[in-house]
Amino acid sequence: MYELDNDTIVVGVSDVHVGASINHHDIFIEFLNQVLKDSKNLQVVIILGDFFDIIMESVRDYCKKLYYPGAYRYIDKKKKIYEKIFIRLRKLKDKGIRVFFTLGNHEIKIIGNLEKWFYKRKKKLVEDFKKFNFKYTDLFDLNNIWQYFILTADKGTWKLGFYDSKREIINQKEENNYSFNKVQAPNISYNCLMTHGIQFETFLRKYGGGIPWYLGLKSPDAIKEVGNLLWNKVIKLSIRTIDKVFDRWLSQSRKFIQRLLKISLVSPFLIFLKLFDKLLKMVARKRKRLKNESYIKQIRKKFIPKLVKMGYNRKIDKIIFGHTHKDIKLDVLLNNKHNKQSWKATITNSGAWQQIDTPSLIEINRKGEIKIIHV
Repeated sequence: MYELDNDTIVVGVSDVHVGASINHHDIFIEFLNQVLKDSKNLQVVIILGDFFDIIMESVRDYCKKLYYPGAYRYIDKKKKIYEKIFIRLRKLKDKGIRVFFTLGNHEIKIIGNLEKWFYKRKKKLVEDFKKFNFKYTDLFDLNNIWQYFILTADKGTWKLGFYDSKREIINQKEENNYSFNKVQAPNISYNCLMTHGIQFETFLRKYGGGIPWYLGLKSPDAIKEVGNLLWNKVIKLSIRTIDKVFDRWLSQSRKFIQRLLKISLVSPFLIFLKLFDKLLKMVARKRKRLKNESYIKQIRKKFIPKLVKMGYNRKIDKIIFGHTHKDIKLDVLLNNKHNKQSWKATITNSGAWQQIDTPSLIEINRKGEIKIIHV
Protein backbone atom coordinates (compact mmCIF):
# COMPACT_ATOMS: atom_id res chain seq x y z
CA MET A 1 0.00 0.00 0.00
CA TYR A 2 0.97 3.67 -0.33
CA GLU A 3 3.70 4.97 1.95
CA LEU A 4 4.44 8.66 2.11
CA ASP A 5 8.07 9.57 1.45
CA ASN A 6 9.96 11.37 4.24
CA ASP A 7 10.87 14.27 1.95
CA THR A 8 7.40 14.82 0.45
CA ILE A 9 5.98 18.28 1.10
CA VAL A 10 3.09 18.34 -1.43
CA VAL A 11 0.72 15.59 -2.57
CA GLY A 12 -1.54 16.17 -5.58
CA VAL A 13 -4.47 13.99 -6.62
CA SER A 14 -6.91 14.50 -9.44
CA ASP A 15 -10.17 13.06 -10.72
CA VAL A 16 -11.40 11.11 -7.70
CA HIS A 17 -14.96 11.50 -9.04
CA VAL A 18 -16.77 10.89 -5.75
CA GLY A 19 -20.20 9.60 -6.73
CA ALA A 20 -19.36 8.11 -10.12
CA SER A 21 -19.65 4.38 -10.82
CA ILE A 22 -16.58 2.13 -11.22
CA ASN A 23 -14.34 4.04 -8.88
CA HIS A 24 -11.51 3.49 -6.41
CA HIS A 25 -13.05 5.24 -3.41
CA ASP A 26 -12.02 2.39 -1.10
CA ILE A 27 -8.36 2.72 -2.18
CA PHE A 28 -8.60 6.50 -1.84
CA ILE A 29 -9.80 6.09 1.75
CA GLU A 30 -6.87 3.75 2.47
CA PHE A 31 -4.48 6.26 0.89
CA LEU A 32 -5.84 8.98 3.23
CA ASN A 33 -5.50 6.59 6.19
CA GLN A 34 -1.83 6.03 5.38
CA VAL A 35 -1.15 9.76 5.09
CA LEU A 36 -2.91 10.38 8.41
CA LYS A 37 -0.93 7.57 10.03
CA ASP A 38 2.42 9.15 9.21
CA SER A 39 2.21 12.57 7.56
CA LYS A 40 5.97 13.18 8.11
CA ASN A 41 6.89 16.51 6.44
CA LEU A 42 3.74 16.82 4.33
CA GLN A 43 2.51 20.43 4.20
CA VAL A 44 -0.21 20.52 1.54
CA VAL A 45 -2.68 18.23 -0.24
CA ILE A 46 -4.03 19.65 -3.50
CA ILE A 47 -7.06 18.04 -5.15
CA LEU A 48 -6.79 19.01 -8.80
CA GLY A 49 -10.42 18.99 -9.87
CA ASP A 50 -13.25 16.53 -10.48
CA PHE A 51 -13.21 15.52 -6.83
CA PHE A 52 -17.00 15.65 -6.75
CA ASP A 53 -18.87 14.30 -9.78
CA ILE A 54 -21.90 16.56 -9.91
CA ILE A 55 -22.75 15.34 -13.39
CA MET A 56 -23.46 11.91 -11.86
CA GLU A 57 -24.72 12.99 -8.42
CA SER A 58 -26.60 16.07 -7.20
CA VAL A 59 -25.11 18.31 -4.51
CA ARG A 60 -27.86 17.15 -2.12
CA ASP A 61 -26.58 13.56 -2.44
CA TYR A 62 -23.27 14.60 -0.88
CA CYS A 63 -25.15 16.39 1.92
CA LYS A 64 -27.91 13.86 2.60
CA LYS A 65 -28.40 12.62 6.16
CA LEU A 66 -30.23 9.54 7.33
CA TYR A 67 -30.47 8.69 11.01
CA TYR A 68 -28.87 5.49 12.31
CA PRO A 69 -28.91 4.51 15.99
CA GLY A 70 -26.21 6.51 17.72
CA ALA A 71 -24.91 8.50 14.75
CA TYR A 72 -25.63 10.49 11.63
CA ARG A 73 -24.12 9.39 8.35
CA TYR A 74 -23.83 11.12 5.00
CA ILE A 75 -25.32 8.46 2.76
CA ASP A 76 -27.63 8.32 -0.24
CA LYS A 77 -30.35 5.83 -1.07
CA LYS A 78 -27.83 3.55 -2.81
CA LYS A 79 -25.59 3.49 0.26
CA LYS A 80 -22.63 5.25 -1.31
CA ILE A 81 -20.86 6.45 1.82
CA TYR A 82 -18.94 9.67 1.21
CA GLU A 83 -18.41 10.80 4.79
CA LYS A 84 -15.41 8.50 5.26
CA ILE A 85 -13.55 10.60 2.70
CA PHE A 86 -14.70 13.95 4.11
CA ILE A 87 -13.79 12.95 7.70
CA ARG A 88 -10.25 12.00 6.70
CA LEU A 89 -9.70 15.20 4.74
CA ARG A 90 -10.81 17.16 7.79
CA LYS A 91 -8.40 15.17 9.99
CA LEU A 92 -5.58 16.17 7.63
CA LYS A 93 -6.61 19.80 8.11
CA ASP A 94 -6.73 19.31 11.89
CA LYS A 95 -3.14 17.99 11.78
CA GLY A 96 -2.03 21.27 10.22
CA ILE A 97 -1.92 20.00 6.61
CA ARG A 98 -3.62 22.44 4.25
CA VAL A 99 -6.17 20.92 1.87
CA PHE A 100 -6.91 22.85 -1.33
CA PHE A 101 -9.25 22.17 -4.24
CA THR A 102 -9.59 23.31 -7.79
CA LEU A 103 -12.71 22.60 -9.84
CA GLY A 104 -13.08 20.55 -13.00
CA ASN A 105 -15.63 20.08 -15.74
CA HIS A 106 -17.62 17.60 -13.62
CA GLU A 107 -18.16 20.30 -10.98
CA ILE A 108 -18.75 23.63 -12.72
CA LYS A 109 -19.72 24.95 -16.14
CA ILE A 110 -16.60 25.48 -18.28
CA ILE A 111 -18.12 27.05 -21.40
CA GLY A 112 -17.65 30.78 -21.75
CA ASN A 113 -14.78 32.79 -20.30
CA LEU A 114 -13.64 30.67 -17.33
CA GLU A 115 -11.03 33.29 -16.40
CA LYS A 116 -13.81 35.82 -15.94
CA TRP A 117 -16.44 33.55 -14.39
CA PHE A 118 -14.50 31.07 -12.25
CA TYR A 119 -14.96 32.99 -8.99
CA LYS A 120 -18.73 33.37 -9.47
CA ARG A 121 -19.09 29.70 -10.39
CA LYS A 122 -17.11 28.46 -7.40
CA LYS A 123 -19.12 30.82 -5.16
CA LYS A 124 -22.38 29.40 -6.54
CA LEU A 125 -21.16 25.83 -5.90
CA VAL A 126 -20.17 26.65 -2.31
CA GLU A 127 -23.58 28.25 -1.77
CA ASP A 128 -25.28 25.12 -3.13
CA PHE A 129 -23.41 22.97 -0.59
CA LYS A 130 -24.37 25.34 2.24
CA LYS A 131 -27.99 25.31 1.09
CA PHE A 132 -28.17 21.56 1.70
CA ASN A 133 -26.31 21.82 5.04
CA PHE A 134 -23.02 20.25 4.03
CA LYS A 135 -21.24 19.49 7.30
CA TYR A 136 -17.72 20.02 5.93
CA THR A 137 -17.91 23.62 4.71
CA ASP A 138 -14.65 24.29 6.60
CA LEU A 139 -12.99 22.05 3.98
CA PHE A 140 -14.88 23.26 0.95
CA ASP A 141 -15.17 27.05 1.06
CA LEU A 142 -14.06 30.09 -0.92
CA ASN A 143 -10.66 30.15 0.79
CA ASN A 144 -9.84 26.54 -0.13
CA ILE A 145 -10.98 26.51 -3.77
CA TRP A 146 -8.90 28.16 -6.51
CA GLN A 147 -8.35 27.80 -10.24
CA TYR A 148 -4.53 27.89 -10.24
CA PHE A 149 -1.75 27.10 -7.76
CA ILE A 150 1.91 28.09 -8.19
CA LEU A 151 4.57 26.57 -5.94
CA THR A 152 7.71 28.69 -5.70
CA ALA A 153 11.03 28.59 -3.88
CA ASP A 154 11.45 32.09 -2.49
CA LYS A 155 14.55 32.99 -0.43
CA GLY A 156 14.75 29.62 1.25
CA THR A 157 10.98 29.34 1.80
CA TRP A 158 8.49 27.20 -0.08
CA LYS A 159 5.41 29.27 -0.93
CA LEU A 160 2.13 28.22 -2.51
CA GLY A 161 0.23 30.94 -4.34
CA PHE A 162 -3.43 30.48 -5.25
CA TYR A 163 -5.44 32.37 -7.84
CA ASP A 164 -8.84 32.43 -9.52
CA SER A 165 -7.57 33.74 -12.87
CA LYS A 166 -4.45 34.41 -14.92
CA ARG A 167 -4.94 38.09 -14.15
CA GLU A 168 -4.59 37.34 -10.41
CA ILE A 169 -1.35 35.44 -11.15
CA ILE A 170 0.05 38.61 -12.69
CA ASN A 171 -1.19 40.88 -9.87
CA GLN A 172 -0.08 38.62 -7.03
CA LYS A 173 -1.44 39.44 -3.58
CA GLU A 174 0.61 38.58 -0.52
CA GLU A 175 -2.47 37.23 1.29
CA ASN A 176 -2.90 34.69 -1.52
CA ASN A 177 0.24 32.87 -0.40
CA TYR A 178 0.83 30.06 2.04
CA SER A 179 4.38 29.73 3.42
CA PHE A 180 5.47 26.22 4.39
CA ASN A 181 6.67 25.59 7.93
CA LYS A 182 9.59 23.44 9.05
CA VAL A 183 10.92 22.72 5.55
CA GLN A 184 13.53 24.84 3.83
CA ALA A 185 13.46 25.45 0.09
CA PRO A 186 16.68 25.08 -1.93
CA ASN A 187 18.24 28.14 -3.47
CA ILE A 188 16.90 27.53 -6.97
CA SER A 189 14.58 29.13 -9.48
CA TYR A 190 11.36 27.13 -9.19
CA ASN A 191 7.85 27.84 -10.48
CA CYS A 192 5.37 24.96 -10.60
CA LEU A 193 1.88 25.66 -11.96
CA MET A 194 -0.92 23.29 -10.92
CA THR A 195 -4.52 23.23 -12.20
CA HIS A 196 -7.18 20.78 -13.36
CA GLY A 197 -6.42 20.85 -17.09
CA ILE A 198 -9.64 22.14 -18.66
CA GLN A 199 -7.70 25.40 -19.10
CA PHE A 200 -5.68 23.64 -21.81
CA GLU A 201 -8.71 22.46 -23.82
CA THR A 202 -8.89 23.32 -27.52
CA PHE A 203 -11.94 25.33 -28.61
CA LEU A 204 -13.63 22.26 -30.11
CA ARG A 205 -12.95 20.12 -27.05
CA LYS A 206 -14.12 22.84 -24.69
CA TYR A 207 -17.45 23.40 -26.40
CA GLY A 208 -17.88 19.89 -27.82
CA GLY A 209 -17.57 18.40 -24.35
CA GLY A 210 -18.55 21.48 -22.36
CA ILE A 211 -22.15 21.61 -23.53
CA PRO A 212 -22.99 17.95 -22.65
CA TRP A 213 -21.15 18.39 -19.31
CA TYR A 214 -23.21 21.51 -18.59
CA LEU A 215 -26.45 19.68 -19.40
CA GLY A 216 -25.34 16.91 -17.02
CA LEU A 217 -24.69 19.43 -14.24
CA LYS A 218 -28.18 20.89 -14.66
CA SER A 219 -30.04 17.59 -15.08
CA PRO A 220 -32.60 16.28 -12.58
CA ASP A 221 -31.47 13.46 -10.26
CA ALA A 222 -33.21 10.75 -12.31
CA ILE A 223 -31.34 11.81 -15.47
CA LYS A 224 -28.04 11.90 -13.55
CA GLU A 225 -28.59 8.29 -12.43
CA VAL A 226 -29.25 7.18 -16.01
CA GLY A 227 -26.22 9.15 -17.22
CA ASN A 228 -24.05 7.54 -14.54
CA LEU A 229 -25.15 4.08 -15.68
CA LEU A 230 -24.78 4.72 -19.43
CA TRP A 231 -21.54 6.68 -19.30
CA ASN A 232 -19.59 4.71 -16.70
CA LYS A 233 -21.01 1.20 -16.92
CA VAL A 234 -21.69 1.00 -20.65
CA ILE A 235 -19.73 3.49 -22.76
CA LYS A 236 -16.56 3.96 -20.69
CA LEU A 237 -16.42 0.31 -19.67
CA SER A 238 -16.71 -0.76 -23.32
CA ILE A 239 -13.93 1.63 -24.33
CA ARG A 240 -11.70 0.32 -21.52
CA THR A 241 -12.34 -3.26 -22.62
CA ILE A 242 -11.41 -2.47 -26.24
CA ASP A 243 -8.28 -0.61 -25.05
CA LYS A 244 -7.20 -3.57 -22.92
CA VAL A 245 -7.69 -6.03 -25.78
CA PHE A 246 -5.67 -3.83 -28.13
CA ASP A 247 -2.89 -3.26 -25.58
CA ARG A 248 -2.71 -7.00 -24.91
CA TRP A 249 -2.46 -7.70 -28.65
CA LEU A 250 0.24 -5.01 -28.96
CA SER A 251 2.25 -6.52 -26.10
CA GLN A 252 1.95 -10.10 -27.34
CA SER A 253 2.79 -9.09 -30.92
CA ARG A 254 5.99 -7.38 -29.79
CA LYS A 255 7.03 -10.43 -27.76
CA PHE A 256 6.35 -12.70 -30.75
CA ILE A 257 8.40 -10.50 -33.09
CA GLN A 258 11.28 -10.37 -30.59
CA ARG A 259 11.37 -14.19 -30.63
CA LEU A 260 11.33 -14.26 -34.43
CA LEU A 261 14.19 -11.77 -34.56
CA LYS A 262 16.33 -14.12 -32.49
CA ILE A 263 15.83 -17.05 -34.87
CA SER A 264 15.52 -15.24 -38.20
CA LEU A 265 18.38 -15.86 -40.63
CA VAL A 266 16.88 -14.37 -43.81
CA SER A 267 18.10 -10.82 -44.25
CA PRO A 268 15.05 -9.25 -46.02
CA PHE A 269 12.72 -10.92 -43.51
CA LEU A 270 14.92 -9.66 -40.67
CA ILE A 271 14.68 -6.08 -41.96
CA PHE A 272 10.89 -6.37 -42.24
CA LEU A 273 10.61 -7.68 -38.67
CA LYS A 274 12.77 -4.87 -37.31
CA LEU A 275 10.69 -2.26 -39.12
CA PHE A 276 7.46 -3.84 -37.88
CA ASP A 277 8.85 -3.99 -34.33
CA LYS A 278 9.71 -0.28 -34.48
CA LEU A 279 6.20 0.48 -35.75
CA LEU A 280 4.59 -1.40 -32.84
CA LYS A 281 6.93 0.31 -30.38
CA MET A 282 6.00 3.71 -31.79
CA VAL A 283 2.27 2.89 -31.56
CA ALA A 284 2.68 1.78 -27.91
CA ARG A 285 4.55 4.98 -27.06
CA LYS A 286 2.06 7.12 -28.97
CA ARG A 287 -0.92 5.53 -27.20
CA LYS A 288 0.54 6.45 -23.82
CA ARG A 289 1.04 10.07 -24.87
CA LEU A 290 -1.93 10.56 -27.20
CA LYS A 291 -4.53 11.67 -24.65
CA ASN A 292 -2.22 14.38 -23.28
CA GLU A 293 -0.60 15.63 -26.48
CA SER A 294 -3.24 18.17 -27.49
CA TYR A 295 -3.14 19.61 -23.96
CA ILE A 296 0.65 19.86 -24.01
CA LYS A 297 0.45 21.60 -27.37
CA GLN A 298 -2.04 24.13 -25.95
CA ILE A 299 0.27 24.77 -22.99
CA ARG A 300 3.21 25.44 -25.29
CA LYS A 301 1.44 27.37 -28.04
CA LYS A 302 -1.35 29.22 -26.24
CA PHE A 303 -1.40 29.15 -22.44
CA ILE A 304 2.20 30.08 -21.56
CA PRO A 305 2.62 32.70 -24.33
CA LYS A 306 -0.64 34.37 -23.26
CA LEU A 307 0.44 34.41 -19.61
CA VAL A 308 3.75 35.99 -20.63
CA LYS A 309 2.00 38.53 -22.86
CA MET A 310 -0.19 39.54 -19.91
CA GLY A 311 2.97 40.42 -17.97
CA TYR A 312 4.08 37.30 -16.10
CA ASN A 313 7.87 37.44 -16.18
CA ARG A 314 8.86 34.27 -14.28
CA LYS A 315 9.70 31.09 -16.15
CA ILE A 316 7.20 28.37 -15.28
CA ASP A 317 9.40 25.28 -15.39
CA LYS A 318 6.92 22.74 -13.97
CA ILE A 319 3.27 22.20 -14.90
CA ILE A 320 0.98 19.62 -13.28
CA PHE A 321 -2.57 18.83 -14.34
CA GLY A 322 -5.13 16.01 -14.36
CA HIS A 323 -8.37 15.81 -16.35
CA THR A 324 -7.25 13.28 -18.99
CA HIS A 325 -6.99 10.30 -16.57
CA LYS A 326 -3.64 9.43 -18.21
CA ASP A 327 -0.57 9.94 -16.03
CA ILE A 328 2.57 10.98 -17.86
CA LYS A 329 5.75 13.00 -17.31
CA LEU A 330 7.51 14.73 -20.19
CA ASP A 331 10.27 17.28 -20.65
CA VAL A 332 9.28 19.89 -23.23
CA LEU A 333 10.65 23.16 -24.55
CA LEU A 334 8.61 26.24 -23.66
CA ASN A 335 9.25 29.60 -25.24
CA ASN A 336 8.32 33.22 -24.88
CA LYS A 337 7.78 34.38 -28.44
CA HIS A 338 7.61 37.99 -27.25
CA ASN A 339 11.27 38.16 -26.27
CA LYS A 340 12.52 34.97 -28.01
CA GLN A 341 13.41 33.19 -24.73
CA SER A 342 13.22 29.39 -24.50
CA TRP A 343 13.52 27.09 -21.51
CA LYS A 344 13.04 23.46 -20.60
CA ALA A 345 10.00 22.53 -18.52
CA THR A 346 8.53 19.32 -17.13
CA ILE A 347 4.85 18.67 -17.75
CA THR A 348 3.24 16.05 -15.51
CA ASN A 349 -0.23 14.55 -15.57
CA SER A 350 -1.23 13.13 -12.19
CA GLY A 351 -3.63 10.49 -13.54
CA ALA A 352 -6.94 9.60 -11.89
CA TRP A 353 -8.85 7.49 -9.36
CA GLN A 354 -11.81 6.58 -11.55
CA GLN A 355 -12.23 4.49 -14.71
CA ILE A 356 -8.61 3.29 -14.59
CA ASP A 357 -6.93 0.13 -13.30
CA THR A 358 -4.24 1.75 -11.14
CA PRO A 359 -4.85 5.07 -9.34
CA SER A 360 -1.96 7.52 -9.22
CA LEU A 361 -0.90 10.75 -7.58
CA ILE A 362 2.02 13.17 -7.62
CA GLU A 363 4.49 13.90 -4.85
CA ILE A 364 6.74 16.96 -4.67
CA ASN A 365 9.69 16.69 -2.31
CA ARG A 366 11.63 19.42 -0.50
CA LYS A 367 14.08 19.60 -3.44
CA GLY A 368 11.17 20.35 -5.79
CA GLU A 369 11.37 17.01 -7.57
CA ILE A 370 8.08 15.63 -8.89
CA LYS A 371 7.28 11.91 -8.78
CA ILE A 372 4.27 9.99 -10.11
CA ILE A 373 3.23 7.36 -7.60
CA HIS A 374 0.99 4.44 -8.57
CA VAL A 375 -1.12 3.20 -5.68
